[in-house]
Amino acid sequence: MSESFFEALKRRNVFKVATAYLVLAWIVVQITALGVPALHLLLWIHSLVFFLALLGLPIALFFAWAFEMTPQGIKRQS
Repeated sequence: MSESFFEALKRRNVFKVATAYLVLAWIVVQITALGVPALHLLLWIHSLVFFLALLGLPIALFFAWAFEMTPQGIKRQS
């Protein structure tokens, strides 16, 4: 029996990874927004961190789709 695309995403924990990644990226961007001016760093660093966070999301979702965490370690999804 064929499962739907959304059921496959849920089974492979892609939604959990996306939620965790977005929350963590938001926290990092907020810390950067506070830290860059306080440490007198270059202002483009904040934009770079935001851009890298956006770039990392599809990569994290790909790895969530392709691999799964098991008690024996990381295994390729069948």
